[in-house]
Amino acid sequence: MRRLIATISLILLCSGSAFSSGFSIYEASVRANGVLGAFSAYADDASTIFYNPAGLGGLEGINVTGGVTMIAPRSTFRNLSPLAPTGQKTIMEKQEFMVPNFYGSYQITDNLTAGIGVNAPFGLGTKWPENWVGRGSSIETSIETIFVTPAVGYELSDTGIGNIRIGAGLRIAAHGKVKLSRAVTSFSPEGTFALDGDLKEPAFGFNAGVQYEPTDKITFGFTYRSEVTTEFEGDATFENLSVGFPSSAQGGAEITLPASYVVAVNVEPIEGLRTELDYVWWGWSSYDELAIEFDQPVPALGGSTIVNERNYKDTWQLRFGAEYTELPVEGLTVRGGIAYDENPIRDRYVDPTLPDSDRWLFSGGVSYQVTDYFAVDASYIFIRAKQRKVTNTHEGGIDGVYTTYANLPGLGFTLNL
Repeated sequence: MRRLIATISLILLCSGSAFSSGFSIYEASVRANGVLGAFSAYADDASTIFYNPAGLGGLEGINVTGGVTMIAPRSTFRNLSPLAPTGQKTIMEKQEFMVPNFYGSYQITDNLTAGIGVNAPFGLGTKWPENWVGRGSSIETSIETIFVTPAVGYELSDTGIGNIRIGAGLRIAAHGKVKLSRAVTSFSPEGTFALDGDLKEPAFGFNAGVQYEPTDKITFGFTYRSEVTTEFEGDATFENLSVGFPSSAQGGAEITLPASYVVAVNVEPIEGLRTELDYVWWGWSSYDELAIEFDQPVPALGGSTIVNERNYKDTWQLRFGAEYTELPVEGLTVRGGIAYDENPIRDRYVDPTLPDSDRWLFSGGVSYQVTDYFAVDASYIFIRAKQRKVTNTHEGGIDGVYTTYANLPGLGFTLNL
């Protein structure tokens, strides 16, 4: 019964195999994917709305960029619990997630540019076999979010110390959806629990940034993204659980998505080569608990409200990327990157809904300028998570060893008018 309570408390915002720390998605632009998002200082296309809105101040005319990244996670689990033979291996079912992005900007005056962006900064999911050893913790968990960000950037004139750009945007969580299914193994025969939920109403936050360019070879950047407090609600169904459970109920929870900031420096050591290093901090400690309130008492749960500890910790990432334009093929640009990403989940709280781990990321990318106005962008990211062994897990988890990797190809375009 306690495992059921703990798992219900996880469902509204745990989504496995999201491929930045926790359940964030940093793949917000195909071009930026090529440098693993090390883009907050340089950011010279409309996707700067996400990476650093100050970059809008340096854009001229009309800029449009968009694309899609496919995220293909792969995970395996080796059992260390008493529920099955030690070492028994389970392979997570293959899934591919299409993560879109779109940005547009318009230069209002010589120094002022406005824009709007659409992307999915949190999400993805896991799906395990229906009869696997951990079915009492999770069979399927997923979340999807869409954010809309109107933003504005301004370049200061005649500072005498170099170019300074400032910018800010409004982050609007416009769409959200969650889904969970799992077995209830504490009953015989086993029952099932499922939930489908949606974002109750739009939620709001902001981002702001500054870029300082003392010379045309060096640019410094800083970006801050605020917390966004969201409220989800959904329909829960209980099957083959007649004692102490209704056949269905509604539940809701308030979840605060974490704040983050980026400190970045971009350097051009030789003609045509831009290199950037970004330090990214995530305030995951804001996700310390999850409280779910049902619209009616559920006798088997001891009331209508459940509080579950999550106790995430703050984390950091280092992202390095390079871009080179002086190639024998005119109009061709190549990119590459490497990053280290620390995960926020303490060992005790790791479970099959989010088998997170510290990870290394490697990327490559190209752009080809088809015309003076139109370019095609492509990228590829490979993510290798460190093997993670967890024991003495909380009531919603299962002891074992998780091994995870992912492939993330992307295709997009850039239009400058």
